[in-house]
Amino acid sequence: MRRVPAVAIIRDAYGFTFSHLGGIIGLIWVPMLLLTVMGFFSFQRYYNDFIEAMAGGNTSMLGSSLLMMMGYLVAALLLEAIMLVGVVQLALGARQAPRIAHFAFGPLEWRMFRAFLALVGLMVLFLLPVFMLSNALLATLSGHAPGMGMNLTVLALYAAIALAAPRFFALLPAIAVAETVPVLRRAWALSAGNFWPLLGVLAAVLGPLLLTIAVLAAAVAARAAAAPVTGNAQVQMLAAVVQAREALPLMSGLSFLVSPLLVGLVAGGSVSAWRALSAEPVVDVTA
Repeated sequence: MRRVPAVAIIRDAYGFTFSHLGGIIGLIWVPMLLLTVMGFFSFQRYYNDFIEAMAGGNTSMLGSSLLMMMGYLVAALLLEAIMLVGVVQLALGARQAPRIAHFAFGPLEWRMFRAFLALVGLMVLFLLPVFMLSNALLATLSGHAPGMGMNLTVLALYAAIALAAPRFFALLPAIAVAETVPVLRRAWALSAGNFWPLLGVLAAVLGPLLLTIAVLAAAVAARAAAAPVTGNAQVQMLAAVVQAREALPLMSGLSFLVSPLLVGLVAGGSVSAWRALSAEPVVDVTA
């Protein structure tokens, strides 16, 4: 069992991202633009339909919006797969940065997309019993501890992400591009005994950027909020959705701007960790 050199992986992830930032932008800006536009209009319609449904007391109006959001999530996974394949190949030294733009969908992109779908399906299977238990708690404790079931669901979601990220997601991009074996099974085997080091790597690589995004999102939300909202839970939820709709253009722009950093850090860290754990020749991914 190999141990990951956490410090070296963190250094490689940041070094690759900042030394190849122009190439990363060239590889992902077309699919990222599509993803941003699709996300903006999908969320805008969902927010509008949600506000109308809550105001009219008819939640059945949300059916078409929910189907649209599911379609958007599948399309988002597909576009993320397209972006990651190109950037992982750049980190592996298997391709050069494009002159202007890049957009391709072939066997590797399909393989990455299927791996993402399998990971999402695995997490849903993990969370399904928790949702059922939380609903039972909500029904049993109604009027006594109405937030307990929801809190349990949120904690289970965080637990699923914390488990899946080091054991699956950290190595998934590199394995999907560099190998031909089943991706999730290979990621689970390679990451054995390295849960905490890989979790630390992900926290150090993605934590600062995600924290910055969260702070900026909170600032945008606070700016969109005209005044504190009082009332029952339904009124407060409706106000929160209105604020989210008002902040949507700025959040979409922010997501587009930080995507090269996020994709580069994920790809660079994944390739570095995969090389260390699979006994591949170590190369300088920043070169």
